[in-house]
Amino acid sequence: MSIFTIFFGFVFPGYGQDGFVKGSPKLAYWKLSDKPQIIIALHGGPAVRHDYLRPEFDLLTKYTSIVYYDQRGCGLSEQDSTYIWEEHVKDLRRVIKTFSKKNKVFLVGSSWGSMLAMIYAYKHPEDVKGIILTGTVKWEGYNKPYRKRTYSRRVLSHKQILKETGILIRQNVDKSLSEETISIYKETEMYMEAPALETRRSFISAPVIDSLSKILLPVLIFNGSRTCQIDCADEYMNVFPNARLHTIKGACHDPWMSDPNLFAEICNRFIFKYK
Repeated sequence: MSIFTIFFGFVFPGYGQDGFVKGSPKLAYWKLSDKPQIIIALHGGPAVRHDYLRPEFDLLTKYTSIVYYDQRGCGLSEQDSTYIWEEHVKDLRRVIKTFSKKNKVFLVGSSWGSMLAMIYAYKHPEDVKGIILTGTVKWEGYNKPYRKRTYSRRVLSHKQILKETGILIRQNVDKSLSEETISIYKETEMYMEAPALETRRSFISAPVIDSLSKILLPVLIFNGSRTCQIDCADEYMNVFPNARLHTIKGACHDPWMSDPNLFAEICNRFIFKYK
């Protein structure tokens, strides 16, 4: 029996897994639509499941197919013996070559996923048409050696609650419009030990932030109007030669949660312009 989700007037199929990307470790993936242009969604964490991005990111399929995958050690993907950032880059390249062997893709990353999108575009600009960054965090690359540590092999996780503020437009009895602030919550599963810690700590060996100025691709950055201590959108705007920033009213770290229709509209215009 088919399962459908109704969201903001759109009907989406259920979230049944489509398969695994070949290679080691096996990466669970979900693909929505059959359009030839591909966008790859990169979840945050590091070390959470991809599904908290849905169905909001599903709205990006106006001109593209979207591919989600659980990063190594997360969700339905396999565990591995290493989680350094270089392996995440190799995994993403595997995903891209699986779904778009000849054509360049768009990358959309949230939080840690935005860092993965940036480092991939830096390493493999030949694979990418443009990148969309939301919920950016501080760049932690210092071009310093990473000293390997030993982590527990136990698979531990806990529930992580995400909270955002949204703006609801209401029509009053006199036909005037008013704004109402609402709270939006999501729950995701965060994995502990190596999947989270080694990914983050190993990033010390990544290039310094000024190196990103070599990325000449079009970049779209989202942030929120509320003060968010971990947001670094302004810093990235000063680095990328071809970037533009969009601020979503009332939002903080996850602006796509606050106004998914506006987020999708802006993303789809960006994709159409460069596809």
